Amino acid sequence: MSIIGTRLKGRTNINIGFIFTSTLIFLFILLSNSCKKDADFLGRNLLPSSDNLNLVVDSSTLVRAYTSTGVRRPTSTNDLYLLGSLKDSVFGTSSASILTQFYPLVLKSVDSTRTVDSLVIYLASAGYYGDSASQMNLKIYELNEKLRLDTTYFSDLNPADYSDMATEIASTSYVVGDTLVHFSVTDPDFIAKFATLPDSVFQDVVDFQNEFKGLYIRVDPVSQKGGFSYFDMTLFRSSGMVLYANGDSVGYEMAFSSFAAKANAFTHDYSGSPVSVNLDKPEAGDSLIFLEGLAGTNSIISFPELEKWKEKGNISINKAELIIPVDSLEYPGLTRDNYPPILSLFTLDDDSSYHFMYDYRVDLTGKYFDGTFDGAIYSYVFNIGLHLQSYLRGDIENSRLLLLPTATNTSANRVIVRNGNVSSKPMKLKVVYTELY
Repeated sequence: MSIIGTRLKGRTNINIGFIFTSTLIFLFILLSNSCKKDADFLGRNLLPSSDNLNLVVDSSTLVRAYTSTGVRRPTSTNDLYLLGSLKDSVFGTSSASILTQFYPLVLKSVDSTRTVDSLVIYLASAGYYGDSASQMNLKIYELNEKLRLDTTYFSDLNPADYSDMATEIASTSYVVGDTLVHFSVTDPDFIAKFATLPDSVFQDVVDFQNEFKGLYIRVDPVSQKGGFSYFDMTLFRSSGMVLYANGDSVGYEMAFSSFAAKANAFTHDYSGSPVSVNLDKPEAGDSLIFLEGLAGTNSIISFPELEKWKEKGNISINKAELIIPVDSLEYPGLTRDNYPPILSLFTLDDDSSYHFMYDYRVDLTGKYFDGTFDGAIYSYVFNIGLHLQSYLRGDIENSRLLLLPTATNTSANRVIVRNGNVSSKPMKLKVVYTELY
């Protein structure tokens, strides 16, 4: 009996201990969970409800855009100068020509090189846009009016104001993908200047540039395809002109360097192209927006219902992303390689006056304002929170924006983006804001 009694007693003691321990654990978990609250909620019950903050994400703002004629851009200080002609079924025909002075590398006497064997012009290419195999027919004329180094020239410059194009002094053919274009001047009157002008002209910069006002370089328009060559005309010996004399020895070297005034002139003909249908027509409501380099087409973006945001009361904009999706379906021939790597966005005062946005000015890292192409979402994204907050505060009156490719004065890239009126992946404004009661 004692053995049986001992077993029963021992078993009874084990069950009681287990129940007691389990009860303690259960009570501990219960108490712990009852005390665990959202860290953001702690102390709220001690404050009046009006002191609570509410974070809101809103993508309902109406966004509208249209394709506009490009604003002119300064080209007299380009790092690269474009030359060529391009025709496609979407953007029509575009062309780029160059006006440039040429500058003596060394001011010196030419009396020993009066017998000219040849006068060679060379242009070093730093890259191209378009069809690398397309042939360009290049022609060069002398300028009648001198360019000035202290003057800013723009992309809409008219070459006819500087050259009468009466005499072609040189011509050649090349393909867009060539890395070096070189050819000889053939006009005898131009060559004769090096043999007949006073020697003092070649020993003084002012006298030299009064006699040699510069060159106008262009290509014939293409009927299909084509492209643009990017020429480096800022460094000595990258592009220029060399006079060979006395048995083809180098007699006199001239450069299209940074000391020589230059300008790029761009023209665009959108006749019969999709761009022409709704160009500069804000009321048309086109579903696509066409953006083109070479100071071509831009876009004006507006927010017709933004005034209603002022009815939301006291709010603080945490972030406002303008998301601009790329359209790759309507014209699939325009591939990702054609897209500008980054777009620019400006505040638009009127149709011709624009300036940098607040968001751009405070962006010290280059990552806040953004505008780069994001391949993951196939979109360009800008953060315009300061712009939106400034509008709601009344610091600025006009919320319209100007969108264009960055480096539009030195790049031919183009892209098609979606407007805010399409049902699938529209241009939109995504705003994260805090309600301040």
